[in-house]
Amino acid sequence: MIYALTADTSHIEEEDVHDATWIDFEGAKDATFFRPGVDYQRECGAPEVIEFVGNLENAARLDHLFTVPLDVLLLSKRMVRVLESVRAFPHRLIPVTLYAEKIKHLVQDRATGHRTWHQVSDTTLRNDDFVILQLADSLDCLERDQTRVDGVPFRQSGRDFLSPEEAEHLELRPPPEGFPPVFFVPELLFYCFSEEAKRACDQAGLKGLWWRPQR
Repeated sequence: MIYALTADTSHIEEEDVHDATWIDFEGAKDATFFRPGVDYQRECGAPEVIEFVGNLENAARLDHLFTVPLDVLLLSKRMVRVLESVRAFPHRLIPVTLYAEKIKHLVQDRATGHRTWHQVSDTTLRNDDFVILQLADSLDCLERDQTRVDGVPFRQSGRDFLSPEEAEHLELRPPPEGFPPVFFVPELLFYCFSEEAKRACDQAGLKGLWWRPQR
C-alpha cells in the first residue's frame, strides 16, 4: 500500500484554527517546499529558518502539524529520524521555529505580516523541534495506462496532475530496490509514503498523522 499523509485534525474543534501559521515573507506565495531540486531560499527568497506562530501545547505532543499554508509538510525531527531509519532517501530539512500564539504581536508585524526584529530566547515561548521536509529527487514510476481517472487511463484523461483520492486506480511501478519511505512522483500533487514508513511511524507511536491509502 502507498499512502498520502495529512495532519490529523481531530483535536481541532473550530473552523479556521490551525496548529501553526507561518510568518509571511517576500516570495512566500511561491515557496511551497514541495518540488524536488528547487532551492526555495535562493530562488524564492525564503528565509533560512521558516518561522511560525501557533499552539506550543499541540506542538509538544504531535509529530505532524496542521498548518497555514496547508501544503507545507511540517514534521517533528523525531518523525524524520523514524523515516530515515526505514531507509536512506534524498531530502532536505528546512529549519523551523514555532513561537507561542501569545507573543504573535511581538514577532509578527500587524501591518505587513512579516517578521519583526524582536528576538525570543525563552524556550517556553518557542519550539525548535520541527522541520519542513523537502524531497531532493523524483521517482518516475506512474503507470499512465494502468492508472485510471474518470473512467479512462491517465494517459488519455487530459490531466497533468492528480491530487489524493482523484485516481480511481493508482498504479505505480516499484523500483528494483523497492519504494523509499517517502518519494515524489512528478504527476502527483502529494508525497507518497510506503507501507514500511507507515508501519515504522505507527510502531514509534507518532501522533497527528492521518494516512490516506492510495493503492
